[in-house]
Parts: sequence; C-alpha cells; structure tokens
Amino acid sequence: MKFICDVRQVTDLAEGEKAAPEPDMGYELRSTTRDNFEAGVVEYVVRRGYAIFARTTAGKEFAVTGKNAHVLVPLGF
Repeated sequence: MKFICDVRQVTDLAEGEKAAPEPDMGYELRSTTRDNFEAGVVEYVVRRGYAIFARTTAGKEFAVTGKNAHVLVPLGF
C-alpha cells in the first residue's frame, strides 16, 4: 500500500488503489467552501475515476481533487 505523501496527482494511484497515512502521521479534512473541519480523521485516500476521495473515521468520503475539493491537513502524532 502507498502512503498519502506518495500521491501528488490522480495518476499516482491506479483505479480503486488506496493510500494510507504515513506512520505516526494523520490527516484531517478542511472544507474550502465552509471554512470548517469535517468529523473524524482520514483513514485512507482512494482513486475513483479521475478523482481522489478521502475516507474518514466518521465513515464519510470527501473529494480531495477537483472543484470544491477538501484540503488534507497533516497532523503529527
């Protein structure tokens, strides 16, 4: 499995491939449209078509590429 830091563009992941947070690292998601953080931390990112989505521990997925995408905010543990 790849790490999130290895993903610079959509094509760095194959369709359906996942990338996990690095050891001793975590990520939160910040909305670019509402200026707030989403619930939970990122479990992994996954490629679906021409977009990358982040799945959180709250069980929700958010786009991290494209228009109105969420921003991955690194957290050091």
